[in-house]
Amino acid sequence: MKQNKIAYLDCFAGVSGDMVLGALLDLGLPAEVLTEGWQMLGLKGVEIKHQRVQRGGLTGVHVEVTEQGKSALKDYGEMRQVINGSALPAGVKEQGLKILQALAQAEAAIHGVAIDKVHFHEIGGIDTIVDVVGAALGIAYFNWKKIICSPLPLGRGFVDAGHGRLPLPAPATMALLKGVPITPAAAEGETVTPTGAAIVTTLASAFGPVPAMEVTGIGYGAGTRDPHDVPNLLRIIHGIRTEEKAEDVWVLEADVDDMIPELLPYLTQLLLKEGAVDASVIPIQMKKGRPGFTIRCLATAALREKLAQLILRESTTLGVRQYPVERVILAREEREVETAYGTIKIKVAFDSKGKVINLMPEYESCRQAAEAKQVPLKEVYQEAIGKGREAVKHEA
Repeated sequence: MKQNKIAYLDCFAGVSGDMVLGALLDLGLPAEVLTEGWQMLGLKGVEIKHQRVQRGGLTGVHVEVTEQGKSALKDYGEMRQVINGSALPAGVKEQGLKILQALAQAEAAIHGVAIDKVHFHEIGGIDTIVDVVGAALGIAYFNWKKIICSPLPLGRGFVDAGHGRLPLPAPATMALLKGVPITPAAAEGETVTPTGAAIVTTLASAFGPVPAMEVTGIGYGAGTRDPHDVPNLLRIIHGIRTEEKAEDVWVLEADVDDMIPELLPYLTQLLLKEGAVDASVIPIQMKKGRPGFTIRCLATAALREKLAQLILRESTTLGVRQYPVERVILAREEREVETAYGTIKIKVAFDSKGKVINLMPEYESCRQAAEAKQVPLKEVYQEAIGKGREAVKHEA
C-alpha cells in the first residue's frame, strides 16, 4: 500500500504567498523544481531568491521575487494567458489557474470590475503569478492526498492600496474566507494576504485542528515582517495516514415539488464540478400528496456557502437546510491497470491495517474504453476488476 500523504497548514501567524513558498522549500521542495517552473512559464527578467532567516527565535525560509520590468503583468486575463500558454504540466496549470481565478473573482466582486480586467494593484502581478504557480508546483511535487488548514488569525488595522486606504483584513481576503473559521491575530497588521487566502482556500479540503498522522516532515516559511508579538512563520506539517478516519462535512438539503425533473441531473453535476464531496436527488412525497425531490449534497466547510448559493440559484427552492455531520472514510489511492481494452483507472481502498477491502474501476475510464473498442461496458468493468485484483494480490 502506498503512503496516504497529508499536509497540515499551521497558520499560527497567518499566511501569504511567499510564506507558502518558503515553507515548501524548507520542507524539501528542490529549488530546481521552482526554477524549471519559472522557465516553463516563460517569465523574463524575473529572479527568485530564498534564504534562511530568523523570526522571533525560530528560523524559516524567506522567498523574495525581483524583476527588471520586462515581465510587467497586472491583469488577471494576462496572467491566465501566460499560464495557459506555458509548458507547465497540465495538473500544475489547472491548480494554478484555480487559485488565480479564486483571487480574481474576489477582487472583481469587491471592486465591481470584469474579472479579466482585475488589476492586482496591491500585490503585484509578478509576485502573484510566482506565488500561485509555485504553490501548484509544490503540491504536485509532494503529491498530498489531503490538505487541512488551521483556523486563520486575522489582524486589524489599515493599509494604503491602489484603491485608497483599506481596512484589514483586506476586503478581497474577507471575500475569500467565507465559510472558513477565523480567529483574532496576536499581531497587528495584515496577517492573511489575498494571495495567501486564495491558496489555502483552494487547496485545503478542510479547516480545523491537527489531524491524526505520523509526522514525516516540517517546513517553516517566513513572512517579510518580523513583529515582536509572534514568530511571523507559516508551518507546514507533512505526514502519512493509513487508517480509517473521520472528517467533518456539511449536509446541504432542499426539497422541491415544482422543479422540472430534467434540470435535476444538471444541478447535481454542477455541484460535483464545483467541489461537492457528493450530490444526489431523492424522490419524496411532499405536502398535499405531491411528488417531489430532495436535493442533497455533502460540502466541506470552505465550500458550504458557495454550494448553498448554487442550489438556491439553480433550483426552485426558497431555502437550504445545513447541518454538520461526521463521515468515516477509508484510506484509498488511485491506480491504473493495463487491460485488453487499454489503460483503466481504478480506486483501491484499505482498512486500518492496510488490507485491500474494496476495488472498483472508474466509470468514465471504462466508458471511454468501451466506446473506443466497441464492446459492452460490463466487459470492461469485469476485465478491470480482474486485472486490479491480480495487481494487489502480487503486492501482498
